Amino acid sequence: MEKKYLFSPVGNTDPIKYFHDGSLLHICRHYLPDVVYLYLSKEMLENHKKDNRYVKTLELLGEALHHDFEVHVIEAPEMVQVQQYDVFYNEFRKIIGEIEAKKGKEEQLLLNMASGTPSMKSALLVMATLAEYRFLPIQVSTPKKESNLEHEERKEYDVVANWELNQDNEIGAENRCVEVRCINLMRLLKIDIIKKHLLSYDYSAALEVGKDIREDLSSRAFRWLEAAEARSSLNWEKMNLVLPEKNRVLSVIKENNIKKILFEYTLVLDLKVRRKEYADFIRAITPLGVDLLEIVLEQYCDVEIQKYYANGNIRKWSRSKLEGTEMLRLLQGEYLQFNFGPVYSAQLNNVIQKKCSSENLAKRVQDLVDVEHNVRNIAAHNIVSATPDWVKEKTGKSISEIMGLIKYICEQVKINLRKENWDSYDLMNQEIIKELDQC
Repeated sequence: MEKKYLFSPVGNTDPIKYFHDGSLLHICRHYLPDVVYLYLSKEMLENHKKDNRYVKTLELLGEALHHDFEVHVIEAPEMVQVQQYDVFYNEFRKIIGEIEAKKGKEEQLLLNMASGTPSMKSALLVMATLAEYRFLPIQVSTPKKESNLEHEERKEYDVVANWELNQDNEIGAENRCVEVRCINLMRLLKIDIIKKHLLSYDYSAALEVGKDIREDLSSRAFRWLEAAEARSSLNWEKMNLVLPEKNRVLSVIKENNIKKILFEYTLVLDLKVRRKEYADFIRAITPLGVDLLEIVLEQYCDVEIQKYYANGNIRKWSRSKLEGTEMLRLLQGEYLQFNFGPVYSAQLNNVIQKKCSSENLAKRVQDLVDVEHNVRNIAAHNIVSATPDWVKEKTGKSISEIMGLIKYICEQVKINLRKENWDSYDLMNQEIIKELDQC
């Protein structure tokens, strides 16, 4: 059975004053916590030892309501300077952390924000605002809805008499508890951090921060963070599983939709540029280049190049299928001999330059293959600082020009039909931020 816990400092109006519940008793009356932790500073501890007024009154309330309160007294006799806010913040943070460790994940922790000194209340308010732990802060208004200004003798306290004269025991007595809706500053800060990660296209970092405040996010917002991380990692299986339905931004990606997968891969290349990961960008051109050139061969050269591959899923030339064919001569180009090994974009380009029906497309393909040839091996096998200037020096083209070549070829082979689709990640970011703003 799920329990309710209450942490409560104890103040001068507890347990009963002016013939009404103090905040401690009133919260127990209306929320019926199963476990109550009472924090007693030096003065309150002296009262407790004198007549057991706090525990005894809770026992009387339990008898009246047929509810058992498990009461734990936290003695703090060293707390004499009760105006020191920072001391109480550290003390309460430690105690509440220990309570959190004991209670179940679905069990509720209540916090009495109305009892104790102003410093105690301020410390609890800061904790509620930062929301390091999940609890429900409760304020209790005075019976007169104003400050308690009258003086009531408290040195000699009759527990039973105060209980019997307590007007909150009457049927229909007002419930003066108010659940405090504090600004959850930590949640707001972390949501802001998530947004900054999204705008930097760092979806892994955005998801990690989202996990820290998962209970404060809507299910749809968190699923978006998961989907974005999976998408940027090219993990279609996970993305399809968590992608929010009817989102109007991103659809399920099927493994047999080659053009859609190539488009997503191209978008990830663009992300590497936006994140200034230029070495990774250069290295990632090679696998995309072969895929793009295969489609160019099919659509603009009327060549089904895959029929010359060896059997299996690995792109490797078949000697038996190529020997003695015109295709072998085209693939070999100006090289003295042909390597019957892995398929390279330079080999495919040799055919495209001879047979492509679009002169402009053939030129762009040549430019892309030249870029890959000039920098791929250097970036793949050496520790280099692949800055935009370095790339420009090695290839004669800027990073944006190289990305432009890739986008042009994608558009020509109908991998992408709408230029605005290149902003797909920005549209996704806007959608996620809109969901976060609603949390």
